[in-house]
Amino acid sequence: MAQQQQQLTLTEERGTGSAQKAGGREAKRAFGAAREKYEKMVPAAWLDAEMDLVVEVGSRMRERLSAGAAERSDAGAAGFRNAAEYNKAARRTVLDAMLLDDGRLHGATGLSPTEFFYLAACYEAEIKANPDAPLYRGVDEDRASDRGNRCALRPEHELCMALFRMWTGCAQASLECVFGVDQTTASRGIARVEKTLSESRILPTDRVIMRELSEASRDRALAFVGGVVNMDWTHVEIERPGDSDSNNEAYSHKADATTCKTLVGCSAGGIILLRGPALGGRGSEIEYLRHHLPLVGSVTESLTDEGTPPGERITVNFDGGPRGAAEVLKGANVQMPYRKPPNGELTQDQLDYNSWQAGERAIIENNFADIKTYRIVRNVFRGSVAELEDAFTIIVGIANLKRMAREASGRPPNTHRK
Repeated sequence: MAQQQQQLTLTEERGTGSAQKAGGREAKRAFGAAREKYEKMVPAAWLDAEMDLVVEVGSRMRERLSAGAAERSDAGAAGFRNAAEYNKAARRTVLDAMLLDDGRLHGATGLSPTEFFYLAACYEAEIKANPDAPLYRGVDEDRASDRGNRCALRPEHELCMALFRMWTGCAQASLECVFGVDQTTASRGIARVEKTLSESRILPTDRVIMRELSEASRDRALAFVGGVVNMDWTHVEIERPGDSDSNNEAYSHKADATTCKTLVGCSAGGIILLRGPALGGRGSEIEYLRHHLPLVGSVTESLTDEGTPPGERITVNFDGGPRGAAEVLKGANVQMPYRKPPNGELTQDQLDYNSWQAGERAIIENNFADIKTYRIVRNVFRGSVAELEDAFTIIVGIANLKRMAREASGRPPNTHRK
């Protein structure tokens, strides 16, 4: 009898192990299918991106969320165990209404419906394709049955919360009054969104564009650049470091504040191609250019190799800050405005050249204006340098996405100078 019981136990254990293996294989297949779906949503390469795909993905996602919001709204108060559950459902209904109202959505995120719902679709697909992702209501409901383990917000609401904070520059503690979550939950959700958007290919961020240019052939990379790179530095004010040495390193006399500065370069059409690291604002710009010029494959080689043929040289426009840039960018045609000589005046030809050159590089200033509409980098940034890098990367990606969409629609580049 004991031997029969032992054999029965072994048979049950083998059956359980086989079921677990089968479940594991099924889960892998599910995540693999989700990954394929995600890859079909994101352009294969942003250098050759077809914006029709972005529009199509965003439109489908909006239709699906609109139908889901209507279904949840019609459910009313049925099935709720207490007032707290009902209040949570009511909060989700209010958030759904905000996302489906074009004006309110733009006021909360700075995005058009197509842009936001494209991001929402890709973010949800990334969650489904990641076995380590947390559990969300309405997303892959079969992964667990315990309702208490699921995130307080739906993926699209969590995305909206992260973008709302970047757009408004508000404190995390104040998000509770809008999204109904405490500061700890908000912090975790924002970190997930920022990690996903900054490290993936969902957006044409500077990291993605630089990587694609580095992997592209020389001819393809130079063709995308278009023969012109407009470069400039932008400063983001940060919280004052606790020790005096760090504060002295970060204090910028130009900005009259404690800042981090970063080098940004865009093409003649306004697409941001490269960005350097965020460093303390005190160092000189020529020092930055010598030691922290971004490595972008054939583009950087062309800029720095003095043997670059004249017909392949890229024109680099500066605003006149880094004197000596031509010694660093030996393979480029460096253009800067004339400076007024001591006790002298500029000639009319020099004044005309300065005006023309300012018009050529106005598009980089327009990019800075687009970036600084996000108050998280326009106001004093509250966070670490790594968090600033991620936030800046996402904002650059959004600026590039908007410019690509504008170009695809046939509208001219948005510049202050024509």
